[in-house]
Amino acid sequence: MSPAAIKVGRLTRKEEIDMGLFKELNHVSITVTDVAKAREFYTGLLGLQEIPRPAFDFPGIWYSLGNGLSLHIILNDQLVRPAVEREKIQARYAHFALWTEDADQCASKISELGLPVRDVVSGPTGLRQVFIKDPDGNMVEFIGPTKIGAPRRMES
Repeated sequence: MSPAAIKVGRLTRKEEIDMGLFKELNHVSITVTDVAKAREFYTGLLGLQEIPRPAFDFPGIWYSLGNGLSLHIILNDQLVRPAVEREKIQARYAHFALWTEDADQCASKISELGLPVRDVVSGPTGLRQVFIKDPDGNMVEFIGPTKIGAPRRMES
């Protein structure tokens, strides 16, 4: 495996990997049971920027995540996660991660929001990972460099 294939973090143009069937990730889609609550969370608390969405026959919201990547919120009021998945934060649960250049500042801002959080520094990467959940239990990770020295233990 080439060094570019195992490098953690963003790749430079010179390090891009030939991915065969696709060039890059375009969007992430998650389902919610209440679009208004999702908007309060993603627009109000996290400050994501809404972008135009086609007039589908079901409610939803689209957000720009930068670099041509977007987050698609889709209403599915029939899909409710079990309470343990909505409340407990474990890295092995499905999630998407947003890169931050300053994970310490990001963690501080998230802490000010008063949300339940799982905050760790990964031993293998040295990157800080701050996990939070939206009202439906969709997990969002903020990951980036930290000035914190010793890594904290990840769950097994």
